[in-house]
Parts: sequence; structure tokens; C-alpha cells
Amino acid sequence: MRALSCAVCSIFVLVGCTSSPYALVSHKKPHLVGASGTGPLAFAEQSLTRALREERTKPLAAVANCLEALQSASDELKRNPRNATAIRDYNFGVSRIFQIIHDAKLDPWTKPLSVPTAQGDFVLTYKPDPRPEWNPALFEFTPADEFDVGGKYVTERTTRDGIGAPMVAVERETSKERRQKLAPSRIFRTVTAVAQFQNRRCVLEFYGPLDNETVNFYGRTVALAADFTVPLAVMLQETDPAKHELSRVLNPEKYAQSAAIQRLQPFNPNKTVVLVIHGLKDSQSNVDPDD
Repeated sequence: MRALSCAVCSIFVLVGCTSSPYALVSHKKPHLVGASGTGPLAFAEQSLTRALREERTKPLAAVANCLEALQSASDELKRNPRNATAIRDYNFGVSRIFQIIHDAKLDPWTKPLSVPTAQGDFVLTYKPDPRPEWNPALFEFTPADEFDVGGKYVTERTTRDGIGAPMVAVERETSKERRQKLAPSRIFRTVTAVAQFQNRRCVLEFYGPLDNETVNFYGRTVALAADFTVPLAVMLQETDPAKHELSRVLNPEKYAQSAAIQRLQPFNPNKTVVLVIHGLKDSQSNVDPDD
């Protein structure tokens, strides 16, 4: 009887370990923080304010306002890439474009998106990546500044200052070849988006901030912005790896087919591969890709 009581108590201890969520993610309404800009940046901020008002009812008009704001902020950054207010306005503008694309289900990935304005049309497009797995049409993008995060494994938010809008990129479809690719069923990716203008053509480009610390911005090398925490927190909340940790211990045969090797980042031949094996009643949630 005593042995049975100990066993039951052990199970309760195991269950209690998972009572605190590994990650808590909540959405928030982003806004510009800090003093207002002057001159062209004041115009950019007014355009961004209009974009936020029009996002739901007139998404193309909202994108147009964001592009006008981006162009003004970009012109300031060409003159002074260290202008902190211009960087803030620029990054906020890129983020809002992706917010509108996501919420209004716009598609600049299949073909360039024409965006009318009183001064003539903008064309919104992107620079293709030679790697097919980096096709933006395969992902849904959400700006990292739309999230508050916390939880057992998310005790601090690690970011890097610079130019670009940090994004959470989530694969739209579950992969049928995930085992062959050593990938999870759905990929959650850390990316940073940068926009550069070629006259009225705005070209979006995606960078992996774990691989790139800088970016070429109008001929100058500048720091690339990054948010390393939010994508991992979103992945932990969406996949909830803790839900099967105890059941796999108590009934391992049932979950034998779930054993697999999974990579947390796209393969990079310039990095050393580290294989991490999690322990009993544990999961890949304890694996840190930066270790």
C-alpha cells in the first residue's frame, strides 16, 4: 500500500511540473513609442497613423500610407543610417505592411501587388531566395511587435537593435515529408524583413537573423534588427510539447512512432550540427538552438 501511495504521489509530482505553461503568448496593439519626429518623419508618422485607422476598412489605402511613410523614413536613413527616430518609424512601417497583408489576406508573393496613390502606383514585391523552402508564399508572417510573451521558459526577451522588422514566420501547411527533412510538422521561423525602394517599386527581402547580423541597406552595411524570443514562444504555445511528456512515460509503446530527429533551423553548412537528446518526461522544448 505504501509503495502504491508513493507511486501515486510521484505521478502527482510529475503532473505538477507541467502546471506552469512553458510559454504564454498574447496579442497587443502596437504603437510608436517615443518622441515624435520632425520634418519628413512627422509626415511619415501621420501616414502611419492613417494606415492604422484604415487597415480594416481600406487595406490597400493603408498599405499605400505605409509605403509613403517608409519612403520618407528610408530617405532619412540614406542621409543618416543612425537616426534612431527614422529607424523606429521605418521598422514600424515595415511591420504594419505585414500586419495588413496578414489581416486582409493580401498576396504580394504570387505576383507583385499594385498599390494606388494620388502620386501614382507603388508596386510591392519581394526578392526571391534561391532556396525553395524560403518561399514567402509558404508562410504566414506576423510582426513580433504584436506579441507579449512570458511563461516558464520565456523569462526574458532577447532582441537586437537595427534596421528591419522582426517577424514570426509560421508554415501554412503541415509537411508530409517532415521525417525525410528532419523537420517538425510545421516550421516556426525567426526572420527579419527589410524593404528597399527602386523608384516606386518597394522590394521586400527576408533575412535569418541567426545567420545575418548585418544587412546591405542602400549601399551601407547596417545592423539587422532581430527578435529571437517571440518565434520560439509562439512555437511553444502552438505546439504545446508538454501535453505528451507524461503520457509518453506511462505508455511509451503508444507514442513510439513519434520519436524523430528534428532540426529547429534550416540547415546551414557553415554551422556545426549539434544533436541534443532530451531526457525522460521531457521534450524538445528544452532545446536551445543557440547553444
